[in-house]
Amino acid sequence: MKIIIFGATGTIGNFLSKRYLKENNELLLFVKDQKSKKKLIKLLNLKKSDNTIVDNLNIMKKNSIKKKIDKYSFFFKKSDLIINATGDLGEIKDISNLNLKKFEKTLNINFFSNLIIIQKISKFKKRNKRLSIIFFSGGGVTSYRKNFSAYSISKLALVKLVEIVSKEIKNKFIQINAISPGIIQSKMIEKTLKNRKLVAKEEIKKIKLQVSSSYKTLDKIYKVINFLITKKGRKILGKLI
Repeated sequence: MKIIIFGATGTIGNFLSKRYLKENNELLLFVKDQKSKKKLIKLLNLKKSDNTIVDNLNIMKKNSIKKKIDKYSFFFKKSDLIINATGDLGEIKDISNLNLKKFEKTLNINFFSNLIIIQKISKFKKRNKRLSIIFFSGGGVTSYRKNFSAYSISKLALVKLVEIVSKEIKNKFIQINAISPGIIQSKMIEKTLKNRKLVAKEEIKKIKLQVSSSYKTLDKIYKVINFLITKKGRKILGKLI
């Protein structure tokens, strides 16, 4: 398969990159900067013989996303699976005290990056095989999450985007879904624990109980994605999973 992963150095993106590389898939991996690119190449032990391209991309800049998709249009047009594993937790504050510039950054990463990917992909004229696009939702979408308004709002908007777009482009061989990954050991969790005084006690307890099962959670994500690209899984469209 031809697989594209945005945010390949993050916890989820890196896990999936390793799995799909072992299966000898053709990969196009995006990371945030040149330093991250070198780190990922070393981490994955990439060789010239591997069918893998690694490039840096500033996911916060809309034009940067568009330019990279245009640059690798040959890969995007023939891709089987696109995964955007980038994400930003945002400020842990109540909504009345949010810094609007920082809130905009969270929206750019968690919402607008996904919207741009959809817009660019849907405009490719020739597409004669199925494509599955996977985005990631998060906590606070289905219920209130104290002091995570920036994150929750951006992810809720993403879930609604997935639902709407699946109705609008369903005849273009494109399947889009959002996965809620659950609690995984990551920079987001580290930031949450660092600001535990601002976080609900119930959430801290939940993190402590579930974070040790991160590998099982990541493996479950991998299996869910692989199911979605099967003939049976293709019937699932526009859902929060």
